[in-house]
Amino acid sequence: MNYLFANLELVKKVVLTHPFGLIFDVDGTIAEIAPTAEAVKVTPGCQKHLKSLVGRLPLVAAISGRLARVVRQLVGVEGVVYNGNHGLEQWINGKVEVRPEAQSYVAKIAAAIKELGPVLQPLGVTFEDKGAGLVFHYRTLPNRDEVREAILEAISRSPAARPFNIDRARAVIELRPPLEISKGSMLKELIQGYHLKAAVYMGDDVADIDAFDNLQALSQGAEFRGLAIGVVGEETPPEVAERADLLLRGVSEVEAFLGWLDETIPATSP
Repeated sequence: MNYLFANLELVKKVVLTHPFGLIFDVDGTIAEIAPTAEAVKVTPGCQKHLKSLVGRLPLVAAISGRLARVVRQLVGVEGVVYNGNHGLEQWINGKVEVRPEAQSYVAKIAAAIKELGPVLQPLGVTFEDKGAGLVFHYRTLPNRDEVREAILEAISRSPAARPFNIDRARAVIELRPPLEISKGSMLKELIQGYHLKAAVYMGDDVADIDAFDNLQALSQGAEFRGLAIGVVGEETPPEVAERADLLLRGVSEVEAFLGWLDETIPATSP
């Protein structure tokens, strides 16, 4: 295990490179996974350290699969740059802005809900309408493996779902528009937009791997330093640990790392 706290000198070189940005996923990273999406809470310790860091770094940003307004409410820290729906949405100037290229998929998602609802909702599957995307939740069901297969089978037979990409994560399946927009592209956009010379990205699931890959690609040049940090637990897909540069064991260690950053980052930026 390439453990972060065993490599603090390496980490320090990155985080003390100016300008440095802190970018992170939310569920499973700064908030424990819960039986339902509504039950997820960001830990008070993570909130405390993010509030402290946001005034000292040029960028503190969340990139979440949740809607931008939801992730903003969940994290609850002013000054964080909130990016929702895997980068399809941003919270800008007090409101949500949806990328224009995603707009045409809203009606298609409505059609998919109408088509798939009668098939999957009787099984206990809950639908999360994300406008241009749709998430099927089944974590609380006792027969999760069977339900997952039923969801995938229903999607494969659905004409309304056919235009969408299918993402599989921990106890969720998601329909996403076939656009070149992802956590990885959003991360690259933030790094370039804020003219960062260094960044850390923290994530815990398969959707975060694209962000890992983009960060590592940017780090191949001499002008940028990045670290992809995988947050691992019992349910973490193995490829998260395989593709990350360094690892943290769960949300409690993310909180400890944010505390270390809080102590390490200078009180005022250079």
